[in-house]
Amino acid sequence: MEQRILQYRKQIDEWLTEMEQNVQTLSQHGEYSTQAVQRQTHTQKTDTEKTDIKKTDTEEQTMQEMVQDNLKEHLVQVGFFQHERLIHLIVTVTFALLEMLAIVLSVISDSLFTLLLPVVILILLIPYIRHYYILENEVQKMYVQYDRMRRLQQTAAGSKIEKPER
Repeated sequence: MEQRILQYRKQIDEWLTEMEQNVQTLSQHGEYSTQAVQRQTHTQKTDTEKTDIKKTDTEEQTMQEMVQDNLKEHLVQVGFFQHERLIHLIVTVTFALLEMLAIVLSVISDSLFTLLLPVVILILLIPYIRHYYILENEVQKMYVQYDRMRRLQQTAAGSKIEKPER
């Protein structure tokens, strides 16, 4: 599970970086298109300029759809990882309580079993704590990714709204 969350988050980071670059490119292209539309009142447009504007609109619409689809999928994945995080929190807390009980038992009793029990539980507890730590941090990073996706969605939608009617 640890590898899955790390791989998924890395994949989303790469996709977000690529999409943010595309939005910047389209917004720069969109500013050009807005200026071209404003000039339309003074001069007649050629067919290639009209085709370029339509192509930009199609690219923006495709980008908005991609962001929306990935946003929905990301929320599903966040839900899966939140569930996994909750389960590991319960297991980790349970092992921590068992460790505390084993320590109390070893203080009370003098048998070899009660001295080894805290050590055995601690050996299991350390990897659980490490795994829970990774899950918690990765889910927090996924929240940041979700915020980036929402900004990307708003930016893509905003560039569409700001443009004048054609």
